[in-house]
Amino acid sequence: MPGFAGLLGAAASVLGLLLLARYNLWRWPRARALPRILMYHRVLPAVTGQGITMNRSRFAWQMDQLARRGARFVTVSELLAAQDPRQMVAITFDDGYADNYQYAWPILRAHGAPATIYLAPEMSGIERLTPAMIREMAASGVEFGAHTMTHIHLPSTDDAQALAEIQASKAAVESLTGQPCRSFAYPYGKFTDRHVQMVRAAGFSSAVTTKKQIKSAEALRAAPLELPRLSMVGQMNRFEFWLTITRGRYRV
Repeated sequence: MPGFAGLLGAAASVLGLLLLARYNLWRWPRARALPRILMYHRVLPAVTGQGITMNRSRFAWQMDQLARRGARFVTVSELLAAQDPRQMVAITFDDGYADNYQYAWPILRAHGAPATIYLAPEMSGIERLTPAMIREMAASGVEFGAHTMTHIHLPSTDDAQALAEIQASKAAVESLTGQPCRSFAYPYGKFTDRHVQMVRAAGFSSAVTTKKQIKSAEALRAAPLELPRLSMVGQMNRFEFWLTITRGRYRV
C-alpha cells in the first residue's frame, strides 16, 4: 500500500490537474509592461458580487492592487495615443449606471484614474447617470464613449437602424459632455465586420469588445476598432483577479 507521502503526492497531483482544468494557470503570464483595458459595469456597496455587479470594497481592493503593480491609469483614447504605453491601464464601464458616479468614481479619483464610460443614453431598465453627473465627471477627466442609444444587439438589427443608433449615440454623448466622443463599445460585445465599418464611418477612432486578451500597444493600434478587454465580474476572488490581470482571463 502506498505510504502517506505517496497519497499526499497523488492528492496534490489531482488538485493540480483540477486547477489546470478550471483555471488558466497553464497560460504563460503576459509582461507587466503591456497595457491592459479592464471592463466593468456596476459597483455597489453591501453586495456579495454577482455577474456585472462588483462589490465596492472588492473594486477598491482591485484598484489598490493595480496601483501597487505600477499601473498608469489612462482613458482608452489616451492609451492609444501614448508614445510610451508601458504599464498603462484603462478602466472602462459599460452602459452608464448612476452607481459609477456614486461608488466607483470616488475610488477612481483617489488613484487619479480617469476611466472611460460608455453611455447608452436611452437604455431602459437602469438608473442612468444624470446629465449633471456626466458633466462633472467629464470636466474632471473621465472620457465618455458611446454604446448605441438603446443598447441594441447589433447583429440582429437591420443595417439602417444599427447605423442610426451608432451615429445618434455619438451625437448624444457629445451633447451631454460638450466634448468629442471618440470611442465606442459594442453592446453585448457582439458585432460583425459591417458594424466595424459603421463605427469607422460614424467617426469613432476606437471601439472596445469583450474579447479577453492582453495585447501589445502595437497590436492595439493595428486594430483600434476591435480592442480587447479583461472582463471583471462580481464574483471574482483575489486569485481569479490575479489570473485575469496576468493571463487575460481566469477561466479556461
